[in-house]
Amino acid sequence: MAQTDPNSSQPSTGTPRDVTGVYSDELGFFTMDMNVPGLSKVILQKLNMKDYEDYRLQWELIRTSPSGFGIHSYHEMFHKMEDTYKFCVECRRLPSNLPDPRALRRCKRCQNVYYCCKECQRANWPTHKKFCKKLKLVAIDRLVEWLVFTGDLPFPTDVWTKPASQVSGWDDWFSMQGDLDNRLDAVLTSRYMGILWSNAGKPRPEEPELRESVKRVSSEFLSRPLTIGMGLLNFGLDPCARPLTVHVVGASHNETLNARVSDLDELVRMFPGIQALQVVMVGPEVVDGSIMRPPLSGYGPRGQVYISANKGFYHDFWETLVESQEAARPDLVVGFHPGFHVSPGLTEGWLPTLLLLRDYKIPSLFTVYNEQELKCSLKILVDLECRITAHGVNPFSSLKPEQVQSCPNKPVAYCHSHYVAFHGPVEEMDMGEEQPEEGEEN
Repeated sequence: MAQTDPNSSQPSTGTPRDVTGVYSDELGFFTMDMNVPGLSKVILQKLNMKDYEDYRLQWELIRTSPSGFGIHSYHEMFHKMEDTYKFCVECRRLPSNLPDPRALRRCKRCQNVYYCCKECQRANWPTHKKFCKKLKLVAIDRLVEWLVFTGDLPFPTDVWTKPASQVSGWDDWFSMQGDLDNRLDAVLTSRYMGILWSNAGKPRPEEPELRESVKRVSSEFLSRPLTIGMGLLNFGLDPCARPLTVHVVGASHNETLNARVSDLDELVRMFPGIQALQVVMVGPEVVDGSIMRPPLSGYGPRGQVYISANKGFYHDFWETLVESQEAARPDLVVGFHPGFHVSPGLTEGWLPTLLLLRDYKIPSLFTVYNEQELKCSLKILVDLECRITAHGVNPFSSLKPEQVQSCPNKPVAYCHSHYVAFHGPVEEMDMGEEQPEEGEEN
């Protein structure tokens, strides 16, 4: 479910309340109502929840079963998920505001957006035709992504046959997956792929379309470990030379819901001969699960990636565990879409962490959705006098397109598409005492 407008550096159209709390997805959740009045209430109703607090707390309870949201069958799960996208994209009316709620019809091309009448569809087509093809991919990927929770994705991958420094992006990565066709075929013929299209209420796409969707969804899953690996390379950190510790700051349900201790094992394949790598997920929105275990005070097990998690603010985690040496100090800190550029409230919430990373000179890398977000984030970091070491397009950006749920006729975005790296404060140049030239009086 899309939480915020990834194509804007500010809330889409404002928010009906003062959002200064801990939870970054709250801002986007209520902003949806500014585009489609009542949409947040529809989502809560379909998920059998009373309010946003109930919605947030459910992330603490849900596991692989759809019953975590009070849903009792696959058919009900897929249809309730689709119901949260049902509104007229032209007049913004929900089914409950129409004389006949059954009048909503999907665009046959993209199977994604809805219209309440032919007049709205005709009026919206000049805008929608610019995005229809991409939104078709979004609609397919939104369903195929469920296979991540069933364990069918990502598909098994191979040890890298090239040094990580020579792999420039996804084309190089896919070229190292020798029997990729057989692995994709295994996913397409799996039990859960069959269950998906038997219950989704949409026609099953052609096999070539599904194969590309599986690759795109897998890329989003693998984008996190590969971005961590890129951060290590960016700062000259070699996990094959010595054991390393990475902290993922601002971790939320996006990184920790149903997370498995093997989720970052692509780093072992990226760096054959890895000594040890510990990754600690830290954030107030961390979801309980198998990775919720204490961080190590020293190095992790040899040849493996050790994942742990800590629920809370990063600066509190630092003061209570890092400074007391109960948790290892990081060699690198990574933040996936921290969103501190969205509003002053979120920036203030991130301020202690950003200053900590700056003053302790911790190599840090954050990802954002697009170039506009990158510019806003850069400005904040420059204003804080952080020393920017690199920024630009992430070669391992997700290939899976994301839409703004309540305003789909906008350019799609991609997770981790851009990054900014910084290290310590900007050092003032020591100009020394200016000496008078020969012949001048003091």
